[in-house]
Amino acid sequence: MKRIVSHNFDKASRYVRTSLFAKTVKMRNRRAIVSFSFDDFPRSAVLNGARLLEKNGVRGTFYLTGSYCGQIVDSIPQYHVEDLVSLEEKGHEIGCHTYTHPRVSMLSADELNEEINRNAQFAAGHLPGIQLKTFAYPFGDVSFAATMRLQSKFAGCRSSEPGLNIERADLGRLRSVRLYNRLMSNEDISNVIKEAVSSNAWLIFYTHDVAETPSNFGCTPLLFENAVKLAISTEAQVCPIDTAIKILDGSSPMDCQNHNIAHR
Repeated sequence: MKRIVSHNFDKASRYVRTSLFAKTVKMRNRRAIVSFSFDDFPRSAVLNGARLLEKNGVRGTFYLTGSYCGQIVDSIPQYHVEDLVSLEEKGHEIGCHTYTHPRVSMLSADELNEEINRNAQFAAGHLPGIQLKTFAYPFGDVSFAATMRLQSKFAGCRSSEPGLNIERADLGRLRSVRLYNRLMSNEDISNVIKEAVSSNAWLIFYTHDVAETPSNFGCTPLLFENAVKLAISTEAQVCPIDTAIKILDGSSPMDCQNHNIAHR
C-alpha cells in the first residue's frame, strides 16, 4: 500500500511540475540539433572526446565537478587544470555538475547553493570571468525542489531522462541519450540521429570516459567519432548545450554550422 501511495504521489508531483512550474520553451530551431556532453569529467573525455570533436570542426559541453580535479575516481583518472584551460581556449562549454557530485534530492537549499557556489568559485579560480551557464544532474538524480532551484540559476539543466527534446523543451529537465558502448551500437546511434532530424528535435548525447577500454559509463573513441561524423553528415546542427538553448528560444540568430564553430 505504501508503495502505491508513493508512486501516486511521485506521479502527481511530476504532473504539477510539468503543468505549472516547468521551465519550458517553444523550440524555434530551423534544423535538428545534436549536442555532445561529458559528465564529471574523466581526462579521456578531453584527450579523446574533445580532440575528436575538434578534429571534426565541432564543440561539446563538459560538466565540471570541481573536487574531481586531478583525482582518480572509480579507477578512472579525472581532468587536470590544464585541461580546463584548453577546453575553454578551444571553444567548448564548461557546465556545472556540482562540486562534490552529491545526489541533489538529498540536499537542503543551503547545501545545494553551497555546491553550486563552490563549483563556480573553483572554475573562476582557473578560468577568470567564466560563467557556468548550464547544469547536469549527478547520477541523473532529480527532485521537484532541486529542479525548481536549479532551473532558476541556470539557462538549462540536463537530466538523464531518456529521449529527444521535441517541439517544447523543458529547460529544467532536458532529455538526453546515453552514449555508452554497453548500450549503443552504431546502428542505434544512426537511428536516433535520423529520428532527431526527421522530427526537428534536439538530441543530447552524454557519456563519461572516452577510452579504448571504457567503463560501463563511457564509450570507445571509435564509437564516439562515429556518432560525431553521423551527426555532421545529416542536416543537424552540432553545438554545445548553451549555444543550442540560444537557438531554441530565439535569443540568438545564430544557426551554427557544423564546420564553422567560432572559438570564444
